Amino acid sequence: MRTFLEEVAESVSKEYPRLEDVTVVFPNRRAALYFRKHLSGILSKPVFAPAIVTIEDFISQFSPLQVPDKLILISVLFNSYSKVMPPGGDGERDLIRFEDFFFWGDMLLRDFDEIDKYLVPARQVFKDLSHQKELDASFDFLTEEQQKFLTEFWGNFDADQSANKRRFLHVWRRLGEVYDQFRADLQ
Repeated sequence: MRTFLEEVAESVSKEYPRLEDVTVVFPNRRAALYFRKHLSGILSKPVFAPAIVTIEDFISQFSPLQVPDKLILISVLFNSYSKVMPPGGDGERDLIRFEDFFFWGDMLLRDFDEIDKYLVPARQVFKDLSHQKELDASFDFLTEEQQKFLTEFWGNFDADQSANKRRFLHVWRRLGEVYDQFRADLQ
């Protein structure tokens, strides 16, 4: 059984004798790579290859805006986060260094990208997630016996957890603002 990309490569090679006049757009680089591999297996003589681009690269040709590399994006996100969550400004957060932010910023960047790709209303998503995180961070579902066991096991579990829990929830509540500031900073 042949794959879809093998069939596309065969169809393109048959239908377009001058491949250099063709542009083929793919959803990602992996699909483009496999298409190129299948096309080269079909061709029996040297020819100029078609233009093979991802949808992101294709669309960026028509926009004056360019997507910076990941390190620049995380740096801009860190600055946006620092504007929304200034150190010591609300008593809920300590000074965060870029090195400590990098891993979390990378994950947050992917989340922001998904929100943009699917045109999801960001404020509503972060509001809903904040409520979900509040529920997740709460231990109200535990019985008194379970809470007592955890308190004894962890020592000052409840006191430490409540401070961390407050910080965690504070960040989640403000992610919509971080998202908006990040978009403004990118512009």
